[in-house]
Parts: sequence; structure tokens; C-alpha cells
Amino acid sequence: MCKLDALTHLTINGNCCESIMSYPEVGLLPHLPSLTTLQIRWFHNLETFECNQLLHLTSLQQLYISYCKEIENMAGEKLPSSLLLLEIQGCPLLEEHCMNKHQHIWPKIAHIPTIRVNGKLIDFSSGSL
Repeated sequence: MCKLDALTHLTINGNCCESIMSYPEVGLLPHLPSLTTLQIRWFHNLETFECNQLLHLTSLQQLYISYCKEIENMAGEKLPSSLLLLEIQGCPLLEEHCMNKHQHIWPKIAHIPTIRVNGKLIDFSSGSL
């Protein structure tokens, strides 16, 4: 694989990956030191998002998860501390867990300053949208 040290934005579409149920699989993402924006979308059978596999993306500031209708869980400790924005759209199960501060999801995302669910900014400090 060629060096991707300067890559800042990456979009991964899962339209042709019907068998993937957990993302990212161990070792799937290479070391991408400059990656600031990651989009994960259209993984129709994805049920679990593995947070620990993103921890080595130390420059990651924006994470978009969209149109993964079966995703309901985030496995691992938490998303990277460098994240400034998490946006979730078209993922009804995960959206519900985020909105309700689900005990398995909330500790993994509570450190992110801006969280948007279906375009709505979530203000967890006051408990309102």
C-alpha cells in the first residue's frame, strides 16, 4: 500500500459490503497521521462500531456515521479524544441510544464537544435539543 501520510479526508462506503457486521475490523485502517475527517456510510448490516480501532487516528476531528440502519452499539473504550464533531444520520438505533445517553454509548462519546443527530445539535448539558 502506498504511503497515505498526507490524507486528511476519507469516506468509506459499504454498499458492496453486505457481510460486514462490525467496523472497522481489526487492522483494517492503516496508520493515517493526518486524517482529520472520516465518513462511514451505507453499511446496511453493520451492528457494531469498534471505537478502539480509531484511537490511533490522533488527528481525527470529525466523524460522520450515516445510513447504517442496523448499527446500535459502539464497542471499545471511547472514540478518539481529538474528536470535535460526531454526526450521526440515518442510523435509527444508534441515534436513539445517543439521545437517551445509553450506558454503553454515552461514556464513549461524552467528551465530544459537538454531537449532531439527524441534523439536530444535541446539548447534553441542559438535557435538551
